[in-house]
Amino acid sequence: MKKNIYSYITSIALFTAFLAASLNSYGQDKKQEFSISLGGPFSYIDSDSSGKTVPGIGVSAGLRYSYYLSESLSLGIGVEYQTYNSDLKFSSLYGAYATTDAENENFQFRYRATNVREEQKLAYINVPINIQFETPGTSKLYVAAGAKIGFASSGSYKTTFQNLTTSGYYPQYNVELFSPAFAGFASTNNLVTGEQDLDTEVSYSATFETGLKQELGNRNSIYIGTYFEYGLNNIYDKTGNGQLVKYNAEQPVQLGYDTLLNSPNSCTRLVSYGLKLRFALR
Repeated sequence: MKKNIYSYITSIALFTAFLAASLNSYGQDKKQEFSISLGGPFSYIDSDSSGKTVPGIGVSAGLRYSYYLSESLSLGIGVEYQTYNSDLKFSSLYGAYATTDAENENFQFRYRATNVREEQKLAYINVPINIQFETPGTSKLYVAAGAKIGFASSGSYKTTFQNLTTSGYYPQYNVELFSPAFAGFASTNNLVTGEQDLDTEVSYSATFETGLKQELGNRNSIYIGTYFEYGLNNIYDKTGNGQLVKYNAEQPVQLGYDTLLNSPNSCTRLVSYGLKLRFALR
């Protein structure tokens, strides 16, 4: 995630400076509103691969500054921390590719997996920008729409196989080996890989929020609403040959395991929806 760390730190610094400047003029300009928010519970990584995506629980917490162009229309910018969790499941997977073993023999490495499950976790620093319309009165209906840019701060995945069978086909001998295990050929049940880093790209999302805004006196308000956010771009840049299981000629007994997001012809985006609660000071 080091490739994005400078980007989101710069964004947070710029927003902090902007917020400080706004606070300095707050006493002179009552058209400004500052709010803190908490949202969730559905926030996950959506993949259009042939596997089944199971949405997980994710939350967001953030700050927002809004400037009112009129009593009913405002522009807002903010910063938030958001987590995304999901499971990607395949009932079966198969792969094969040409490689070379520890004795410099060319062969085709093959693997067959059943009931594969990958647990995925991401955390993003998001910068949302929106426009909001609200009705008059002390109890208001509001609608907000906009976009946000997100910078990955952390990510990981862990894979579970009910069964993984690996073998080596040597065409020069017309033989397929299913053993020995020290050569990387074996059948293993209930295999769980270690947690590995999941590197993702900058995310661009469209956002929508609507609900009730209740004034609490002259300066304070509380927002209770629903929201939906949908990623507009693919956040995972595929690398390598797209194979889930990686043969290691130097240490064949220690296979490598790639993320299921690296499968060909799939697009990965961030999705979040649920309830959002905001407390505002104007």
